[in-house]
Amino acid sequence: MEYVLLQKLKYTEKLTAQEKHIVDYIRNNPEVVFNSTAHELAQKTFTSSSTIVRLCKKLGTKGYPDFQLKLALEYQQVPSVFQPHDPPSAEQGNVLAAIDSVPYLYQQALDETRRMLNASVLLRIVNWVKQAGRIDIYGSDMNYYLAQQACTKWNELGISAIAHNSPNMHYLNTINPSASTLSFVISHTGENQSMIDAARILSNKQMNVIAVTGNNLSTLSKHCDETLLAYGYNEQLRLSKMSSMVSVLYIFDILYMSTIHDSY
Repeated sequence: MEYVLLQKLKYTEKLTAQEKHIVDYIRNNPEVVFNSTAHELAQKTFTSSSTIVRLCKKLGTKGYPDFQLKLALEYQQVPSVFQPHDPPSAEQGNVLAAIDSVPYLYQQALDETRRMLNASVLLRIVNWVKQAGRIDIYGSDMNYYLAQQACTKWNELGISAIAHNSPNMHYLNTINPSASTLSFVISHTGENQSMIDAARILSNKQMNVIAVTGNNLSTLSKHCDETLLAYGYNEQLRLSKMSSMVSVLYIFDILYMSTIHDSY
């Protein structure tokens, strides 16, 4: 019997990052395939059902059911091909899975964020940053710490930047509209009311305001001059926060790198 599918799993090239991640997962956990639907396997690999089906066809099968059947027949004959010499414990397995999954999740967040970027919008915002006398970044909870990191980098370049954990209404209401202050407001959903309030007040003063959000149709975006879209893995809330964090850091680092050359 020729183990065609096993060979393809081991040696197939020209796979996307998502497909390579799925192949690695299957090679390390082949029995999961036999007991999972395409949707369930997609959840386990943090991908999508369409990606699973597309990979199955790329490997020469008609679809996921055909892939399951052929893999089961070959696995029944040579299960040792998939098994490590010293099978890891359950705890070791979780750690090894995390070692493989976290870089993939980071890369997925970066790739998806890059796909959503608009070069002309970025160029306009970079020019605003260069002309700004001060940068304010608003964000609550985790987003506040991301704002702090972004501000620290700009401050090192001599660009005055301050992170705000919540809107200071006295500051917002008394800020001089003629001041060259550029404001970023971070909210993944775009529906955080305190962030919306900050953007609304600044917008009413005819000041440049940029939303960093996962939804360009959100209420926050409607009160901002520009929107930078941040990615978040939507299947699981905890993973969404991790993906969103990487995405927001990536966005601010792009703006930082775009201004660093003018400072040194």
